[in-house]
Amino acid sequence: TLRALREGAADYGEICWVGRPGPLMVLDGLPWADSRLMYKPRARGGDLLSRRGLVRELRRRRFDAMILLTNSLSTAAMAWLGGIPRRIGYARDGRSWLLTDRIAVVDRDRDAKTDPCIDTYLRLATHIGCDASDRRMELVATEADRQSTDALWKTVGFEADRLTIVLNTGAATADTKRWPIEHAVATARALTGRYGAQVLVHCGPAEREIADTIQGRAGDPRVRSMGCVPSLPLGLSKGVIERADLVISTDSGPRHMAVAFNKPIVTLFGSVSPSLTQTYNRPETILSLGLECQPCGEYQCPLKHARCMKDLDSHRVIAAAVKIIEESPKMLRRAS
Repeated sequence: TLRALREGAADYGEICWVGRPGPLMVLDGLPWADSRLMYKPRARGGDLLSRRGLVRELRRRRFDAMILLTNSLSTAAMAWLGGIPRRIGYARDGRSWLLTDRIAVVDRDRDAKTDPCIDTYLRLATHIGCDASDRRMELVATEADRQSTDALWKTVGFEADRLTIVLNTGAATADTKRWPIEHAVATARALTGRYGAQVLVHCGPAEREIADTIQGRAGDPRVRSMGCVPSLPLGLSKGVIERADLVISTDSGPRHMAVAFNKPIVTLFGSVSPSLTQTYNRPETILSLGLECQPCGEYQCPLKHARCMKDLDSHRVIAAAVKIIEESPKMLRRAS
C-alpha cells in the first residue's frame, strides 16, 4: 500500500509516514516516504512525540490529507484534532464522524474484516486513485542491519556459505500462535543431521529464554539462539531473514518479513485463518491441522488445550522443509 501511494498519489508532493517506532523501524530503507513522524501515546521528549505533540506537529505541518491504515478511534481523533482537511479510513470502531472519506467495511463482495489484510489496505489506496494491481510485499535490509547480522554470525560461529535455516516459534501477541519447544528441538536436530544445516532460532526480547532453551535442548553447535546478543532490534531480524535460505515460522512478524524478502517459508497456523493474511509473493508452504475449532481467531485458546499448535508435530514440519530443500539445487549445494 505504501508503494502504491508513492507511485500513484501524484497530486501530493510530500508523503509522511506517521506511526509508532516498531512499525517504522521495520520500514527503514524503503524509499516511499519523504519524512516520518514517530509517536508513543505517553512519550516524554526525545525523538518521540506524545499524542498531544503529534497533534501540534500535524497542525504545524498543515498536511492536506491523511490515510488511516489503523482502525482505531484515537488515530482518527488525532488526524481531526491536527486540522487535516481530508481524513480517509474505514467507517468502523465508532469513528465515522471523524472521517471525511468513510470507506464501508462491507462493499459488494468485499469485507474489510475477513478479506486478506493486503487487499483491505489496498482498498484505501485505490480510493484516491492509486493502482493496486501489485500485491507483492517488499522490505529492505539496511547496511546497519547487515553489519549487525555479520556480528551475530561471528558470535554464533556460523559459516557464510552453509545452508542456513531460521526457525521462529514465537508470536508476541498470542499463545495460540506459539509452537511448542519440543517440536522445534526435534525439527532443528533433524535438519542439522540430514543436511548439516546451521539453524538460527529467532527471538525478540520477550522470547529470548525460549530460544535459548531450544538451543540448549538441541545439544548441537549448529543450532544457535539469537538470544546470545544483548540487543535484538527489528533491523537484526530483517538482516537475519534476508540471509536465510529457508524460514520456518509461526504466523507472526518474522513470517511476514520472510515473505517480503521472497524467502522459501513453511508457515505454521493455529488460531488464525491463513486466508486473513494471504500473501502474493512466492507461494508459502502453509501447515494447519484443520481442527473443528479452527480458526477461532482468539489469542488464548477458549477450550484450554491449544491443540492447533501442540498437535502440529515436528514430522509434518520436517517433511515440508525437506521437500523445499530437495527441490532447490542452490540449497542442496549449500548443504554438507
